[in-house]
Amino acid sequence: MSRLPGRCPEWGLAAVAAAAILATPFAAASQGPQRATDVVLKAAFLYNFAKFAEWPELRPGQAIAVCIVGDDGMAAAFDKTANGQSIGGHAVAMMRPIVTSAWSACHVLFIADTEVRRSVNELSMLRTAPVLTVSDAPGFARGSGIVELYVEGGRMRFAVNIDALQRSGLQLSSRLLGLAKVIRDRDHVE
Repeated sequence: MSRLPGRCPEWGLAAVAAAAILATPFAAASQGPQRATDVVLKAAFLYNFAKFAEWPELRPGQAIAVCIVGDDGMAAAFDKTANGQSIGGHAVAMMRPIVTSAWSACHVLFIADTEVRRSVNELSMLRTAPVLTVSDAPGFARGSGIVELYVEGGRMRFAVNIDALQRSGLQLSSRLLGLAKVIRDRDHVE
């Protein structure tokens, strides 16, 4: 995995761990200021997933395309989180694809719960594509995706479907996987 010169890769990992452990408890229904906390935290997770991922065909200097579908608040929070940032010499470019056919051009694709239900067929076409799919939809990692954000014990957590990850040809840092609930196609996220 490429590393930023002069930076300690453990700092980014520490941010993921701190977010997972110290996250503000979530209300059962996210409204108002709590919704703002939710999206900021999810945006931080998304950025850190990109930091600890490797794409098989990412060319030197090519921007890492992070696509956000179906969640305007998440897009705004991610834009603030990643504004002006780069990962291993790659600019981070946030995109909001309108058509599902553009999803294959994404390196990271966050798709909101409501969009997952409407886009099952399109997501299945990405099963072997080098796209890190992420969602907060219940059952996403068990179904059509790689990373699922979920709340457990009032804290934001994430599950990684290792089978889906292998099919995609992507690699995630073993340190990041050490923080995840690692599941397989046959497992369930509770």
